[in-house]
Amino acid sequence: MKHIKIFDTTLRDGQQCPGAGMSYTKNIEYAQLASKINIDILEAGFPSASAEDFKIVNQIAKMYAQQAHSPKVAALSQLREDQVKQTIQSLEPLIPSGRAILHLYLPVAPELMQASLGNYASDRSQILKDIQSMTQLAISAGLEVEFSPEAYSQMGTNFDFTTDVISAAIAAGATTINCPDTIGRACYLEGDDYFINHMNEHATIMKARFPSKEITWSVHCHNDFGLALDNSMRAVFQGPATQVEGCFNGIGERAGNVSLEQCIMYIKTFGQTNQTSPELRQCQTQCLPKHIRQISDFVGQHMLPRQPHWPISGDNAAKHSSGGHTNAILKNAHVYQPFKPSDVGQNISFVFGPLSGSNHAQSIIHKHGYICDHNERQQITQFIKDFHTNRRKGLTDKEFMQAYFAYRAPIKVNKINFEKIKGERHFTMQANVFNQEQQIDLICKDNDTATTALHRFLTDNFVPFKIQSYRSESKEPGRHAQAHATISIVADNDFFQGKAQHRDIESAALKALVDAYNHLLIEKNYATQITTTPHTAVGLRD
Repeated sequence: MKHIKIFDTTLRDGQQCPGAGMSYTKNIEYAQLASKINIDILEAGFPSASAEDFKIVNQIAKMYAQQAHSPKVAALSQLREDQVKQTIQSLEPLIPSGRAILHLYLPVAPELMQASLGNYASDRSQILKDIQSMTQLAISAGLEVEFSPEAYSQMGTNFDFTTDVISAAIAAGATTINCPDTIGRACYLEGDDYFINHMNEHATIMKARFPSKEITWSVHCHNDFGLALDNSMRAVFQGPATQVEGCFNGIGERAGNVSLEQCIMYIKTFGQTNQTSPELRQCQTQCLPKHIRQISDFVGQHMLPRQPHWPISGDNAAKHSSGGHTNAILKNAHVYQPFKPSDVGQNISFVFGPLSGSNHAQSIIHKHGYICDHNERQQITQFIKDFHTNRRKGLTDKEFMQAYFAYRAPIKVNKINFEKIKGERHFTMQANVFNQEQQIDLICKDNDTATTALHRFLTDNFVPFKIQSYRSESKEPGRHAQAHATISIVADNDFFQGKAQHRDIESAALKALVDAYNHLLIEKNYATQITTTPHTAVGLRD
C-alpha cells in the first residue's frame, strides 16, 4: 500500500490565477484549514516575489513551528542565489523540525527555455552547475529540496538534457522530482511521448544512477484540456508518482490545476480496490476527507466562486430534484450517490422542481410539520408546481411552503368592493371560505376601520384572536404606488404574520389580515400535532 503525499499549492499556484488573490489574514486562515485536513505539504507562496509574500510564508512557518504536527511548508524559488537565500530565510522557523522545503524550478521545454531564459538557455553546463549549487545551498541550511523541470510534459527533444538536469538535482541532495504538465495538454494518446512514460523512464534511470537514494516522484498537472485528474491519477497508478500537486477547487493559472478534493476521493475510492494488473499499485492518502467541504467553501468564498455542479464539494453534488431519484433516495439514501456525501462534509438534500414527484412534496411538507395525506399528495404537488409555474430552476423550502399554505388557505379572497352609503363605509369581500363561495359584508361604523370590522367578523364566526401590530408602506414613488401591508396577530400565545399589497391601503390591510388569519387556521387544522381530522376545520363555529 503506497502512501500518496498531497502537495497543496492553492496559496502559490492558486493565487497566481487572476482574481484569486487573498489578503494576508485569509492566507493564514487557509493554512489553518490545510493543517486541519491533514495535507502533507503546503506550498505557501513565492517569498521573493514581494515583501507581503515573504511575510505570509514566514508567518505560516512560525505558526506551524508551534504545532507538534503540521504539514511541511514549501516555498518556490527561481534558480537564483538571492531568491534561494530569501526563501531559506522565510522558512527558517521550520528548519529545526525538518519541515521546510525549497522548491526550485527550471524550464526544460525548448520553446519555454528560450522564452524564459534567453541566452542562459544555451549555457547548459552553467545551468547544471547552478542547479547543484542552489540545491546544496538549501541542503546545507537544513531544508529539503524539491526540483521541478518546468513543462516536463513538453520536453520534446530535450529528454537527455532533462535527464542531466534531474541527475544534477538528485546528486546535490534533492529528494523530490516534480514533473509538471505545465500547459495542461498532455494526453495518454501521445503514446511513447506521453509524459507518464517519460516519468517511468527517468525513474528507472535515476534508480540505476542513485541506487541508495529514495526519491519522491511528484506530478503537477494543469487542466487546460480537462485532463488534469486523468493525467495525475495515471502518474500515480501507472507511473512512479507518490506525490500529487494541485489546488482545492481546481483553481490556478488559466483553466486551473488538478482538483485536490477530486484526487483525494479518487484515491480513497479506487486506490484500495483489488487491482487486476500487478503494475497498478494500491494507494492511500492521510488526508481527512470530512473537512473537504469546509476548505472548498473557503476557497469558493475568498478566492474564486465554485460552480454548483462542481464534483465532490459543489452545492449540487449531493442535491437532487428528479422525481425518480428523490423517490429512490427517500428509501435508500445512497442509491444515486457514488460515495457517502457525509464522507466529505456534505449532506444529501432535495430541491423541489418541475420534475419532482409527490413523494418529494410529501416529505417536505412532513418535514415542516404539516399534513399531506397519501390520497391528496398528487393534487397538492400539482398545485405547487402551478403556483410557481415559472420557477423551473427549483424552489426553496420557503417558497414551497408558501405554495402549500396557499393551497390550504381556508379563506381565499377573490374580490373586494368598497362603497359609501349614508356616511358609512361598506366593504364587500367575495371569497371562498372553507370551500364554499361566500360574500362577506363589512360595515365600518363610527371610527371603525375596515380591518377592525373584518377582525370582528372573523372572531365572531371562527377562531378568536387579537391584532398585535399593523404596518403599511409604499415601496415605490408616485400616486399610483401599491400599499404594502403587514399585520401580526396572536391566538393562544402563537403569533402569525400576514402580508399583502393593493392600490387601496385599506384593501391591502384586509388581505394582509386574511393572510395572517389563514396561517392561524392552517396551524390549527393541518399541523401534524393536531389530533382531529384535518379537513373538519378545527375552530369553525356552528
